[in-house]
Amino acid sequence: MDLQQSWQGASEGTRSRIDFVRSVYLWLMGGFAVAALGALSAPVVGKALISVAGGFWHWILFGVQFGSLMFASAVSRRRPLNRLAYGLFTYISGTIAGIVALIVAQGAGFTPVFMAFGLTGVVFMTLTITVFVSKKDFSFLRNFVIVGIAVMFFGGLAAAIFHLETFGLVISGVAVIACSAKLLWDTSAMLRTNDFGDPAGFALSLFVSLYNIFLSLMNLLGGRRR
Repeated sequence: MDLQQSWQGASEGTRSRIDFVRSVYLWLMGGFAVAALGALSAPVVGKALISVAGGFWHWILFGVQFGSLMFASAVSRRRPLNRLAYGLFTYISGTIAGIVALIVAQGAGFTPVFMAFGLTGVVFMTLTITVFVSKKDFSFLRNFVIVGIAVMFFGGLAAAIFHLETFGLVISGVAVIACSAKLLWDTSAMLRTNDFGDPAGFALSLFVSLYNIFLSLMNLLGGRRR
């Protein structure tokens, strides 16, 4: 009887984990869909921002994006507010990605954009399969990820403020490595957690990593040609 109860408990736990992982990736796919809508609206939004804010448009957009990220993180467990916050953040991020893609395309054509998009997909699939197959705990990357993201954030700000193009390319390389490591860490945490109540939070974290990888690859592939 105890053996049967243990087996049933294990089976229910496995089903719950599968449902949780499925939910995380459904949230992530939904975020990609909303981001695509944001990218399509990028030309209109970009022109409107420039006409209103002038040369400060990119700082305003960055501030709105950062605020929406904090909001989405804070309400990730609160339904249905988490859907609104997640949708808002992914839409803004898609809009920014679309604007950056247009800027890259003006100087280097759309080839770097398509290459960055494809490489981001390859990175995502490769790292995800690595975690699922190896079943390894990648939490040992925590300190590396924290340092890498700090360098990415503050280095990116410095490059933008002082117009350091070469330094910006270096920071983009750091961002690809740091966010790839974070993908490994977050995916392994998703497979090991016993808290199945926050799929939106996991999806948000995965989306942010993929978003930064995509932008950084566009900068690396198109930066030297602009």
